[in-house]
Amino acid sequence: MAGSIHKINRPNPWRARYRAADGRERSKTFRTKTEADRWLRDQLAELDRGAWVDPKAGAVTFEERASEWLAGLHGVKPKTRHGYDSLLRSRVLPTFGHVQLKRITTASVRRWVADMASEGLSPDRIRQARQVLSAVLDQAADDGLIAKNPADSVKTPPVRPRRQLFLADKELARLADAAEKRQEGAGAFVWFLGWSGLRWGEAVALRGASIDVKRRRVRVTESATEVGGHLEFGTPKTREARTVVLPAFVFDRLAPLLDGLEADALIFTAKKGGPLRASNFRGSVWKPAVIEAGLPADLVPHDLRDTAASLMISSGASIKAVQRALGHATASMTLDRYAGLFEEDLEALADRMEERFAAQGGHKGAKIVRFPR
Repeated sequence: MAGSIHKINRPNPWRARYRAADGRERSKTFRTKTEADRWLRDQLAELDRGAWVDPKAGAVTFEERASEWLAGLHGVKPKTRHGYDSLLRSRVLPTFGHVQLKRITTASVRRWVADMASEGLSPDRIRQARQVLSAVLDQAADDGLIAKNPADSVKTPPVRPRRQLFLADKELARLADAAEKRQEGAGAFVWFLGWSGLRWGEAVALRGASIDVKRRRVRVTESATEVGGHLEFGTPKTREARTVVLPAFVFDRLAPLLDGLEADALIFTAKKGGPLRASNFRGSVWKPAVIEAGLPADLVPHDLRDTAASLMISSGASIKAVQRALGHATASMTLDRYAGLFEEDLEALADRMEERFAAQGGHKGAKIVRFPR
């Protein structure tokens, strides 16, 4: 696609022009012919690569585009949308809100990340902020407002995974007893979380109709989430209902809470009624109970989900059974998180295979070599 350079009678005497992908002619004047030639070659090269973008398209500010992006999100949970909005307002817009899209560079994004790190913001929060910035810029690039996303290649500080904490059954029992002292029914709630593997929001949303004591089943169809100080009920995290089968001794602990409970009434409630709120529960029940039970101070309610997985695996559950109980989307997700727990059972598995082989007469006539352990 050809262009041209002409000398004109103006303060910047060299005009370069070409016909863009939209069929319209674009031109610009320069002080020297060399500058004009360099600019024209760059524009033509972008046209050849299919990367040309109308310079006027990127004149919209980031804040305008971010508002459109947020309004156009469909199918995301209220808590997720609230989190995006919070990150935009607190972290992204103060730096990039007034900046035109075409003025946002990789260098400016890199400085922004470095400033957040210097401020002491956690690596996880920095990563989340960059993801939101990048999502808006991705859409802008898809819509042809900018040639590429300048945040794509910017790295954030590595996120160190929090150590997993698994309670033994006796430790779980101590914690449940300590919680019960602080709030009636709290012990049953802790006991239930530690054996069922339900997420906090899923357990908080359980109602009388969710429980089938005779068949030892719990039907998970809802999840409660705090969004901006309000509690909202919606579908579980994976958006799919599931049924969890539990031992009878779990239902024994729940019996006082289930006695005479209406089908639509919540099973686990706050001291004065109403759904349990995570922040209130942690301060008034959880933290004091953890201290009394002599457990690690950094133990959080979500660790009871890991505890449940550990208890299931040590009881011989398959990876598929654990996946279904926890409500993970795939078995590989479960294995990625709990692979270390399964490795502990490898020696026991080898011993069982040895016993089975021997029981079938497999050693007859064979020379067996025993290796020292």
